[in-house]
Amino acid sequence: MKRFKTMLSLVALAMSGCYATTYDPYYYDYAYYDPYYYGYDAYYAYSWFDPYGVYYFSAPSAQAIDVNAAAAALAQRADAYYTPAGCAQATASGATVNYTFNNCEGAFGLKSVSGGVKLTLSDSNGQLAFTGTSTDLTAGGVPFILDVNGVATRSGTQRVVTMTSHSRSPEQASTRDEQMTVTWEQGSGCVTMNGQGGSTKGDLTTTATVANYQRCQNQCPTAGKVTVENKDGAFTTEFNGTSTAKVTAPDGSTKNYDLKCP
Repeated sequence: MKRFKTMLSLVALAMSGCYATTYDPYYYDYAYYDPYYYGYDAYYAYSWFDPYGVYYFSAPSAQAIDVNAAAAALAQRADAYYTPAGCAQATASGATVNYTFNNCEGAFGLKSVSGGVKLTLSDSNGQLAFTGTSTDLTAGGVPFILDVNGVATRSGTQRVVTMTSHSRSPEQASTRDEQMTVTWEQGSGCVTMNGQGGSTKGDLTTTATVANYQRCQNQCPTAGKVTVENKDGAFTTEFNGTSTAKVTAPDGSTKNYDLKCP
């Protein structure tokens, strides 16, 4: 009888949640941070690829890119894409643009960026290709590594930037490898991001998929879903225009994050 009562007590404990599954916080955090990394990469690419069609995408048809002229145009217009005025300094040398940021802000979640970024342009069969890397860069007060390369294509007023990104915050991920696309209509101020890849932190490994993540300048994300998977299952985040992101774990438990957006 005593043994039976003990078994009942164990069952009651299990049902009460005392044996609830626990997951490493990294998995929740990555489902929150990965779309931020997408937003950072997207805004650099957006500002590099003439979103308003005023310089090298102003020609009516595809033609060879003058990468030196493109670099000069980017350097001249750097201050137009970052606030406050004067926070971004840029100089062009041939096909390379060197940026220095001092507490700059931009769209799609770019906050308090300081440090150096080097952009190198090239012509890829009449389309503008790029490589972007950083030196002593911080975003939101923490170290951030910008490491992207890609190419932009156009069809009418639509722009598509296809990128490989290793950008990350060293505090949040040891490695990151994402294949992503960013699309927008010329002059719209809004982008849609899709991609997949993975990350590591120490001995923790994840794969991540970002689907139809949509964000406009100076707004919270309006749509999209992030799925981060590991050996325990999937952690998901969905966006609906509010300033809060809710990450749902495989067991249904949730964790809320402030998106720090308008």
